[in-house]
Amino acid sequence: MTTKKKWTVIPGFLALAAAATLLSAYSGASSSQGKVVEQPIKFIHNPHVEKVGMNCLYCHSQANKAMDPGNASVATCMGCHTLVKTDSPEIQKLTEYWNKKEPIPWNRVHKVPDYVQFPHMRHVNAGVTCQTCHGEIQKQGAAGVGEGYKPVEQAASLNMGWCINCHVQGYNPAEGARLAGLPDSVVQALKNEPVKKARYDCAVCHY
Repeated sequence: MTTKKKWTVIPGFLALAAAATLLSAYSGASSSQGKVVEQPIKFIHNPHVEKVGMNCLYCHSQANKAMDPGNASVATCMGCHTLVKTDSPEIQKLTEYWNKKEPIPWNRVHKVPDYVQFPHMRHVNAGVTCQTCHGEIQKQGAAGVGEGYKPVEQAASLNMGWCINCHVQGYNPAEGARLAGLPDSVVQALKNEPVKKARYDCAVCHY
């Protein structure tokens, strides 16, 4: 093979590599769906959401304002746990961070690649429920922090195909409400609402 012919092969290899990368991202071959991440404190969503009725924004206060939803500060947690369940070993860990004036070093569970922009505020303000992407998070920790405890896991693939499918097929408000555990009357009322579609050109997520 001549030098000229060798150079003409390179674009073909590059195109093949790009196609393989795109297919992997779209199909979910590189997905971390089901990934379970251990945390410094065994936090349980269930009693906070289903028993006390706390809104997600109470702890993730930036979800409707910023790209990243944020986590509750230690001060927010201690606002209740100065008095509530103070004898719990997990709450005692929380108190240690409070006394040391240190943030809790939570380990991230859901993460898209750095070249993907996911603005939480756009999705939340469009009415997309947290459970649409994070699964039925209100049920996490229902078994308590004992033997049956399971940390938060990545509920969806978060790959490109999964995101595009929602943008093309549309977000179903009734299904989102069902996943969020809202009353059946609310779910039924939303069944007449049209699905919410969104743009899916490259610049929507890659900018």
